[in-house]
Amino acid sequence: MDNGNKVNPFAPPGAQVSDVSGEGTQLASRGARFAAALIDGLVAAAIGFAVLAPMYGSSYFSMAANGISAILPGLAVYMVIFYAIEGWFLFTRSQSIGKMALGLRIVRADGSWATVGRTLGVRLIGFGLLGLLPLVGPFIGLIDALFIFGSSRRCLHDLAADTIVVTAASSPLPAPASARS
Repeated sequence: MDNGNKVNPFAPPGAQVSDVSGEGTQLASRGARFAAALIDGLVAAAIGFAVLAPMYGSSYFSMAANGISAILPGLAVYMVIFYAIEGWFLFTRSQSIGKMALGLRIVRADGSWATVGRTLGVRLIGFGLLGLLPLVGPFIGLIDALFIFGSSRRCLHDLAADTIVVTAASSPLPAPASARS
């Protein structure tokens, strides 16, 4: 049956939506990403306190002021524990603790699942280590964060890892861990 030039009333709307990426995924808002980062920072601080307070007590700050080498063993233990916890959530859910709390997820720019190498390796550890560089580290962190104000809402670490942060409700369910090596 020929419909001619008639408009199908049952067709989906053809509107262009600017904040949708990948296959039906919706980009997270800047505010939600900021809140998730704050939660992640509080989690990191709590883990740091739980690890470093028993090791150094109140002398931690005076030891840190005299040079990082005195507290390096404690920082190494903290980093192993923190990255193990964050890495587990990133590997199994593609979410940090803050992103889980805010209903966000990290995916590839095309909407597919991001590997743990991208989420933990490039985004978290790679840029975390860059932030430790003397003199330029804080500027790298600032520049990384300021990229969120671009039209793509992607930080510098997102661009480096080819990832985006989307609402978890709009992204597919997790693929089995064995399929995301």
